[in-house]
Amino acid sequence: MYQNDLKVQKGIKNKIRVQFKNSDQKRIPISNTQTFVFSMFDATNQMLLIEKQLTVIDDGATLGLRGLAELTLTESDTLNLEKTSYQYAVTYQDPTDGTFLPAYSNTYYGINGTLQLLEDIYPVLKPSQEVVSFNQSYNQDSRMYEHTSGDVYAYPEFKSNTALHTAAIYMTNFIGTVYVQGTLDNSTNMSNYYTIASLNYNGFSGIDYLNWNGIYSYVRFKFVPAKGPTDSANNNPAYYGSLDKVLYRS
Repeated sequence: MYQNDLKVQKGIKNKIRVQFKNSDQKRIPISNTQTFVFSMFDATNQMLLIEKQLTVIDDGATLGLRGLAELTLTESDTLNLEKTSYQYAVTYQDPTDGTFLPAYSNTYYGINGTLQLLEDIYPVLKPSQEVVSFNQSYNQDSRMYEHTSGDVYAYPEFKSNTALHTAAIYMTNFIGTVYVQGTLDNSTNMSNYYTIASLNYNGFSGIDYLNWNGIYSYVRFKFVPAKGPTDSANNNPAYYGSLDKVLYRS
């Protein structure tokens, strides 16, 4: 086998073709009755990470396929691995006794090759912004207490017209309405916010998810608790429960 460093992208399916050759660098025929195994390991910790059988592509007739086999690494094979360099080797099973022999990586009888695990296709996700503080105010028009978060930057410079935003809202027995609001203003002028979505809850516990699209400079989250049947105002947490936090990703 003539060896070059392998470059594999993390978190997606990778198909790698392995070419088997003799010491004169001539392609040698292989067949699907033969077993070839790919092993990838962390040389520092001496830990085997992936072990998979190759699929033989050589059909015995097509010259361009002579000596070819294919390795398929699925998304889950590499998803939890660190982005770094690993060692790999390919072995061949001796049909006479079932033992495995090395497929040499070069003409100097080297056995191991180097695999670089990269993450070039998808950007690394930034952590969600956590909203846990809400300021209470009294709305004279509705005569209701409102709880409003601070201004959360929405990174408009990284967005296109179909920019996706996601919020995970954590609640405990919450009764009331949650508002998601946005502004196009570059300054955090609270009066320029408008409502993107409103969600009504009647004793909800757990996590509710919301997705929306658009370019905003800032977003904020507001909730207005419901008034209990015997309450004079909507400021009784024993009745309306709690909105615990919001995780926001833009």
